[in-house]
Amino acid sequence: MPSDRPDPGEFLEMAQRMLRELFGGPHDTPGSAGEDDPWAAATKSSTRDRYREPSAEQQRQNLTFALAARAVEALEDLSLNVAAIRQRLERSTPPRPEPPETRDGGPDPGPAA
Repeated sequence: MPSDRPDPGEFLEMAQRMLRELFGGPHDTPGSAGEDDPWAAATKSSTRDRYREPSAEQQRQNLTFALAARAVEALEDLSLNVAAIRQRLERSTPPRPEPPETRDGGPDPGPAA
């Protein structure tokens, strides 16, 4: 499936080259990053090897993990919203009156057990 997007490896190489040119010392000249620079060689080989299409199983696992993470975040948001609503209700409702007393003057025993 061809795409019009640039290769991420090429983008990283260009960014690294620009950073070397920007922050390089006086002994470095633009375009001199060659075989004698071990950092350049290490990053070049790793960017080419690092980018490959994940298999169908890996894509499925990644999607499952992403969906599970989103579900957990949604549940956390929901629990925070419920807690905030509960706090608002507790602040806005007046205190409850004392429980009614029975005819003999004692407290109401509640439902019979």
